[in-house]
Amino acid sequence: MPFERLRLMSDYLAPTPVWAPADLGGFVLSITHLDDLGLDETLRTGLLRWQAYFDEHHPVDLCGWDSPMSCTRYAGEGFRLQQELTDALPGVRFDLDLWPVRAVDQDVLSL
Repeated sequence: MPFERLRLMSDYLAPTPVWAPADLGGFVLSITHLDDLGLDETLRTGLLRWQAYFDEHHPVDLCGWDSPMSCTRYAGEGFRLQQELTDALPGVRFDLDLWPVRAVDQDVLSL
């Protein structure tokens, strides 16, 4: 399934942080979908690590970041991954949804 637009967004216990657009159902892509996109191993691993970092540092039972540093690191990595995805798949638009960061006091973030 070719995509013109994808969303980069973590959610609790999602298998990957890459989502199909709402008009296609808004489903989370599987690891197999990432392979089908032709992403190299380094980028694919980076995406999975970013998702795992979210699950570890913004756990569902806490419903927030374990530290301001974790939030800042997560946001920075999200911007970096968005750029890497854009470079790797120039025909696809990647929207970065940092919903877990928006809830944090912006003075804490050094974006």
